[in-house]
Amino acid sequence: MERIPWTSFHTRLIILLAIGEFFELYDLFVGGFVTVPVQKYYGISLTASVYYVVASLFLGAFVGAMAFTLIGDLWGRRTALLFNLALMSTAYLATPFAPSPEVLGLLRFVAGLGVGPEALIVLDIMISEFFPAKIRGRALATAYTISWTAPLATALLAYLLIPRQILGLYGWQWLFIIGGLGVVLLLPFRLLIPESPRWLEVKGRTAEAERIVAQMEEIAVREKGQLPPPAPVPVVKAERIPLGRLFGELFSKEYRRRTVMLWIFEFLQTGVYYGFASLAPSVLYSKGFTLVRTLEYSVLIYTSYLLSSLISIFLIDNVKFDRKWQVALIALLMGIDGLAFGYSTTPAQVVATGFIFGLLANVFSNAFHLYGAELYPTRIRAFADGVQYSLSRLGNYVWMSLLPLVLASYGALAMYAVVFAMAVAVFLDVGILGPRASQIELEKLSR
Repeated sequence: MERIPWTSFHTRLIILLAIGEFFELYDLFVGGFVTVPVQKYYGISLTASVYYVVASLFLGAFVGAMAFTLIGDLWGRRTALLFNLALMSTAYLATPFAPSPEVLGLLRFVAGLGVGPEALIVLDIMISEFFPAKIRGRALATAYTISWTAPLATALLAYLLIPRQILGLYGWQWLFIIGGLGVVLLLPFRLLIPESPRWLEVKGRTAEAERIVAQMEEIAVREKGQLPPPAPVPVVKAERIPLGRLFGELFSKEYRRRTVMLWIFEFLQTGVYYGFASLAPSVLYSKGFTLVRTLEYSVLIYTSYLLSSLISIFLIDNVKFDRKWQVALIALLMGIDGLAFGYSTTPAQVVATGFIFGLLANVFSNAFHLYGAELYPTRIRAFADGVQYSLSRLGNYVWMSLLPLVLASYGALAMYAVVFAMAVAVFLDVGILGPRASQIELEKLSR
């Protein structure tokens, strides 16, 4: 697979994968916009609203990331991709009609079960296993760039819908209905995604794996001409790892250092990233900006997330600025900019610092999503990536429960001081313990 160039097969695969991730990001950003309307609808505090809408989602995502990555390793990536969407769509469509904030929180938890593995299996693992090393980063960044139209779409829909009531339903309720219907429409397209040949090979289903790779090679020859001889890639023996040995494998001599690094990183980075992404609208509202002004500024700020992902396409495979340092250094810069955002008082300051944060955010995000997936061998990749990714969702739950309390008690600057401390810890963790990764064959990097 390392010798196959980018063809229409890869383009079609990226589009199919990116559409699913679009709806995960849609939901992650919808949470930030609906906290104030939900607060008013149920007559609860803003802190309680953030807990039920945002934190409960991430608690479900913590459980879902673990459960569905086990499904992905045992029964296939494709199977997991179908089940998680069914959960997402059911919960999305039921959420607007929750009779109480507690029921809404429960439905957000169920939605999180489906959201948990979406980015992990859909993009990170599938792209790691389908694309050769030289374009693996660019492929993932391209897929995320398509997906990162979601925050802008969410912001625009929130701006248009939240101040209004349509057919007896409030705007925030329509945001969930639109997301649920979109996921339902996506389900049939998931059937077009092929199973990972690397996973099939590990499971001993070599004939199926060969059939998919032969199809990829046939398309490449037809579109690009004769393929070069197969590249000399280290052969990794296919073996099945019993469930009981999986954790032992993570802490074996070969992978102990990177496991510790990734577990620390994933738990802390969510406070840095989502301390802005999920809480920025609440922070603006707490600074005294009206709901309408908050929505307007959010549209401007979230435009930068798409631009950031576009930038990462050209940066993510850079050998001189390795993915390791794209993760570590940019996390530190995000922490510094978060302090500036917390200190901001004027509209110009808020939009400028928020825009800069967004420009940094997806260079960081795209790099670490690929970085985490490519550091383990295929036989344990989904499980290993699922464990560390589930820790990020646990971190989401913890930080989205605690940071709003800091915001309510001490203000935005104090909250972003906590975020800055986490950014420093992430920088030191990845900078000291993380291996280099850009343009290294998957089999060699994950040995």
